[in-house]
Amino acid sequence: MRWAIVTAAAVTAGGLLSPAASAAAAPAPVKSAACDKPCDRTIKDDYPYKSRPNVQDPWYFWTGQCTSFAAWRINKRLGVRFTNAYKGVSWGNAKTWDDAAKKAGMKVDGKPKVGDIAVWNAGAYGHVAYVAKLDGSKIVVEEYNKSKPLAYTKRTIAANTVDDFIHFF
Repeated sequence: MRWAIVTAAAVTAGGLLSPAASAAAAPAPVKSAACDKPCDRTIKDDYPYKSRPNVQDPWYFWTGQCTSFAAWRINKRLGVRFTNAYKGVSWGNAKTWDDAAKKAGMKVDGKPKVGDIAVWNAGAYGHVAYVAKLDGSKIVVEEYNKSKPLAYTKRTIAANTVDDFIHFF
């Protein structure tokens, strides 16, 4: 199965190569055939707008904010074309994301999975974060603008401290 995937990747890239050459030409193993979404589970600050805070991003949120980072993760890691008007619903501030998801017909509950968006409704704007890892009853979340203004942090928290988890899959 792996040969078929690697060979197909080499052929579609335009090269008609032998299997040995195809394997050498492949930069990394193809993960999508063998893993659940999201496949890229790297935990790091790769957000492209970290040096340009407080400008409107391509998804119609404000860079450096938790909503912009979460929208970027949804697009980049999950491959979902998410914007502030996803499925015809206005998502707005973080505290309204769980309600927006419900209006959009998405699954929202208290059971986290990698790739979910964690939602906290407290405060004037609420907060959202990307669920990067599960560890029993604890989760690792990646976020912007939580404990450091306009900056990336990751933290391990109890899953039951989150108000809701939005599932894209």
